Amino acid sequence: MNIVLEQASHLHSTPTCASQSLRIWAPKQQAAFEHTHITIGDNSSCGAVEQMNPERRKQEFNSRKNGILRALASGTDASPKGSVDKQIIPIMELLNSHPGAVTTSSCSGRVSVFLEGRKQRFTTSIPKQEQDTDVATAGGKGGDGRWLFVTHNHLLDDILQEDRDDSSFLETIFGSIPSKPAVTQLLGELSSETRYVHFKFEPMILHVLTETLEIANRLLTCAISSSFRESGIVSPLKNPIVAIRTMGLAFDAPVGIYDPEKNVIQRLVDPAGLRLLARLTEDRFRENSRRIDSLYRNLLSVMEAPETLLESKQTRAFRKKAEGIDKGREIAATRENRVETEDPLEDGIFFQEQDM
Repeated sequence: MNIVLEQASHLHSTPTCASQSLRIWAPKQQAAFEHTHITIGDNSSCGAVEQMNPERRKQEFNSRKNGILRALASGTDASPKGSVDKQIIPIMELLNSHPGAVTTSSCSGRVSVFLEGRKQRFTTSIPKQEQDTDVATAGGKGGDGRWLFVTHNHLLDDILQEDRDDSSFLETIFGSIPSKPAVTQLLGELSSETRYVHFKFEPMILHVLTETLEIANRLLTCAISSSFRESGIVSPLKNPIVAIRTMGLAFDAPVGIYDPEKNVIQRLVDPAGLRLLARLTEDRFRENSRRIDSLYRNLLSVMEAPETLLESKQTRAFRKKAEGIDKGREIAATRENRVETEDPLEDGIFFQEQDM
């Protein structure tokens, strides 16, 4: 039985060793995402995780990590962008430098305008074998769905210059497809086949393959404390994967309806409204950047003391107890030394001897 993990096609994605392939998908985000495959095994190994020889587990992890790092070094990237986002590189380098972790996919955040693919009418009159398979589900990318605009940078640098006219602005947003204001009667013609145009913001997402569940748990703690509250460990297999993400910053607004016969987008939002959405994404981008910086600092504090990342909860408890005992002995020894070397007159009160 395969386990479904969550990953978007806009993430950097690197191939792993070939055992069994898992299909990865993004919940609520299928519209703009392509399917990717990575390899992490199946449920048949779940019962043997605890009994697995640690050395064998380490060897398997190292083999997969080396393959991922080789792919990254060669520039192989399965995302449409074709490269790793600059803002997330410091976090990737930090994690990949640790012996028990490696990044498998990433995106620093993006703004996109997306046209849905062709959708099949919901009806029971068409036999299943005669239904068109080249269609998309609601919000889906199949059936000629495509991005009209994508950026991983702040929008003010791209489209929000004050001297930019509406015509140039709309051309940037909707690409080569012309647009015009929607007519009132259009709203009465909507159906399950209507293809919408979405204006979307998607915050940072990062997947990290780890050697052990202990390491995964500590990475998860860092993620949640950095306001990536929807993070989780998506697969407790031999080498768990930590999905670091937040949905609180994401938004998706329908801004147009596509007319395939005329190849035109009927705008549901005027240019002023679109500019407002663009400026809203600027606020989301800034908060997203703040959380990325917070995650980096939290990870750095953990990575500087790698034993806190590698040890189990029980081992950490023993270590902290031992550190407390050692500290107590050190304080006691310092006090004893002070008693032995203290000058009894050092802190006393001195009386000046008067001449008689």
